[in-house]
Amino acid sequence: MGYLLLMTFAGSALFIGYLCWKKILGSSMTQCMRYRALMMVMLVYIVPWAWIEGIYRWTIGLFWPEEVADGIKGLINVANIETNEIAYQTKGYRWLMLIMLVWFAIAIMLLLIRVVKSIRKSYELHALAIKCEDKNLEQTLKCLQETIRYRHRPEIVWTRVDNETFTLGTIVPVIFLQKEYAQGDLYWILKHEMTHIIRMDLWVKLLLEFVCCLHWFNPLIYLLEHEIRYLCETSCDERVVKGCTEEECRAYTDLLDRNRSDDKPRNLFDSASEDGNEIDKRIALLKNRKCIRAREKAVTICIFVLLVFLSSLTALAYPKVHHVKSETISVAEDSVDGNNFWIYDYAEDGYDTSKNIILYAEQFVDENGKVYPIDSVTEQKTCPRHNIISGIVQIHEKDKEGGCTLETYEGTRCRECGTVWKGELLHKTRKIPCIH
Repeated sequence: MGYLLLMTFAGSALFIGYLCWKKILGSSMTQCMRYRALMMVMLVYIVPWAWIEGIYRWTIGLFWPEEVADGIKGLINVANIETNEIAYQTKGYRWLMLIMLVWFAIAIMLLLIRVVKSIRKSYELHALAIKCEDKNLEQTLKCLQETIRYRHRPEIVWTRVDNETFTLGTIVPVIFLQKEYAQGDLYWILKHEMTHIIRMDLWVKLLLEFVCCLHWFNPLIYLLEHEIRYLCETSCDERVVKGCTEEECRAYTDLLDRNRSDDKPRNLFDSASEDGNEIDKRIALLKNRKCIRAREKAVTICIFVLLVFLSSLTALAYPKVHHVKSETISVAEDSVDGNNFWIYDYAEDGYDTSKNIILYAEQFVDENGKVYPIDSVTEQKTCPRHNIISGIVQIHEKDKEGGCTLETYEGTRCRECGTVWKGELLHKTRKIPCIH
């Protein structure tokens, strides 16, 4: 749950930064730059920054070393603890799981609705498709394959829908060509659609559908969807006319103008609910395009990279998940009802917590579960040869609140002289009230 919230926060922060970036430096960027920037924003919504957290913490540690008391790890909630066999859930954790269940249920429902609509629309359009019999088709395709260096020949059919051209299919794209178009328009229509295929815009839109369903509750995601769909078309227009003469650009803008409808929205070139106003914007962008210097582009890109870096700092906020081995599950049982416990470390080698019987304030428990009182943890020099047995050292201390603190260490004991050696701290728990 924490990962999803941080992903939507990081994506929204970067998208807001993008809107400011576009507003301030809009004259120093191309439509393709804006389109690629939005693809980066979209990826931040679905790829958590947790993978970079270790790099940032290591880098910060080089300049600001963190001072930590020996052995202390901090207060950990049971919701952040994993065990090998069973998960002990707090009340807060159960609520988070319920919220996440509702979140994913709605996301899956929305995704299924979009998939069903897309499949139904594709089936209907394929059923109504007509074989394209334009006599100039083969020659136009051959010319385009040489111009835009696209080796594959896409399937092209006529659609019964007038004044509408679009492409469907990600793996096997099919161009649905409007049946009525002026002489000479076929080249520009197919170049636009094949440019979409080369740039894999259909895959981008497919990924966008997933992002919108996953972050359905975020209002910014719908603004992102509209922006990406619009820039998908304007950046494609920019790519189509790149390197063209003024006369060729005028022929392409005339095509856009002729396909504008004032009475109802049209989907020219698979655009997103384009009306006459958006077509006007596309035409204006083509007419007012200008050459942007490389230095301006570099500065603009560097500023956006800085925004991405600031968004990636959310990696430091991702929750840490602590793993508790099955030998220490009883430690988590102490906090089932939502209480917290102090854990200073966890057992790497493990021990049997069934031996957790407190008979003395300081005691040694051997591998067989036998308990010995500890009089001193200082080595006795009187024993000529120690006979060592492994176990654990437990130190039990009561407090004024009626509770107690139990520290458990690795330990060894000499069978001959009774000397006990205390090793590394395994874990430390606090119980209220004391049950020992």
